Amino acid sequence: MSSPSPRPPALCLATLVCIAVFTIVAATSAAVGTFDDLTLAPESYWNGQQGSGEFASGPALFNNFYDLEWNYWEGFAYSNCTDANAIGYPAQYNAVAGSGQGGSSNYAIAFVGWQTIPTATFHKPQVVTGLYVANNCYAFYEMRDGSPFTKKFGGPTGDDPDWFKLAITGLDPNDQPTGEVEFYLADFRFEDSRSDYILDSWAFVDLVSLGDVQSLQFTLSSSDNGDFGMNTPAYFCLDTILTQHVLAAFEDVTLAPESLWNGADGSGGFASGQTILDNLYDAEWEYWEGFACSNRTDANAIGYPAQYNAIPGCGQGGTSNYAVAFVGWQIVPTLTFDRPQVFAGLYVANNCYAFYEMRDGSPFAKKFGGPTGDDPDWFKLTITGIDPHDAPTGQVEFYLADFRFEDNTRDYILDSWAFVDLASLGEVQSLRFTLSSSDNGNFGMNTPAYFCLDTIVSGVGRDEQPPESQTGDGPCLDN
Repeated sequence: MSSPSPRPPALCLATLVCIAVFTIVAATSAAVGTFDDLTLAPESYWNGQQGSGEFASGPALFNNFYDLEWNYWEGFAYSNCTDANAIGYPAQYNAVAGSGQGGSSNYAIAFVGWQTIPTATFHKPQVVTGLYVANNCYAFYEMRDGSPFTKKFGGPTGDDPDWFKLAITGLDPNDQPTGEVEFYLADFRFEDSRSDYILDSWAFVDLVSLGDVQSLQFTLSSSDNGDFGMNTPAYFCLDTILTQHVLAAFEDVTLAPESLWNGADGSGGFASGQTILDNLYDAEWEYWEGFACSNRTDANAIGYPAQYNAIPGCGQGGTSNYAVAFVGWQIVPTLTFDRPQVFAGLYVANNCYAFYEMRDGSPFAKKFGGPTGDDPDWFKLTITGIDPHDAPTGQVEFYLADFRFEDNTRDYILDSWAFVDLASLGEVQSLRFTLSSSDNGNFGMNTPAYFCLDTIVSGVGRDEQPPESQTGDGPCLDN
């Protein structure tokens, strides 16, 4: 089955757009907020008790309000507490993931109280690619198990349509909203209760739709409310904020409406922004490999002529142009950049030719899942980082289709643009792309070896400087 908006499954997240950041080199500290530039003693936290009213990390300031009389805080704190089994109020400083995103140490905690709206304010207006969120232990276990103050999500039968929602609002320099993105930290509204979930790992939230923002404001709402407001503890955890420095979006490639470039001019590649994309064209066979560029919009096109069509019907974010990659036999599709740098990531989508072959099957390719839907089929993109000396820096794998789940309701063929996080590759000069599939025959892979690509984002803005570090040393479970 295809999934237009892949959702986190119950208590065991397999989020499409959430590929872990394991290492982010020091060069990205100004443009990627990971909170690991903040000093903490082991198993401790900072909650604003010093009265500073805020702290800085990466590209942003995070507000905090602390009441010394009541030893009470709102807004943002940060922590490196690792006990994912902590429960109750003392667990307000613990992420249920047990670490920061990608196994890092530090992460931020937001508490939406009564006086302060948790707000991240950037040093300058910019587009934010997205950020990672996770449930706080206090909220997670209250939703999972219930307590004298909160209900167990789903109720006694598991059928109650409960939910816990994070809303992120972008604000421009004049404090006017640019838009809002909603993300469910828990959702029990599905007809099939097997799809119900309480998020128990880090998940990526795409914020590109908010446009240029000066700040982000965070609010929470829940289906569980009482006379004094929301019963669900109003906490969540946040990490790895990726701000945009767009290196290529393909809108600078000139194309007639509903047309394409496939290398027939013999140029051997094309440029967009700060990137060069390679191409091989055989004039005798009218055949190409590597990268092409397209603005075709027919998302229902099928078969070989649909090789130039992206399944979303447009570029990422509703733009016109996008790149199409074909992994053939003579060259490996490669992006080369004007200088070595660390990447936040890029967006990928399925190509129509490949999508419908996987969804419906054909004389040349199998229907994914097989007749019963139980076959564990998959279609995988592998992205390899290459340094200036042509040596690999690492690999990131991303499944464009995955039918390996025990629960078939989680099977998917990606039908929208999805962000792939590439920060773990470190500093690279180029990126190489390969495809593999569970469907193979005597002549190699049966699944058409195409995918679409757009909006390549660096992790470093050229003119940004890192803020000074903050320190904190509160013990994690101190009451």
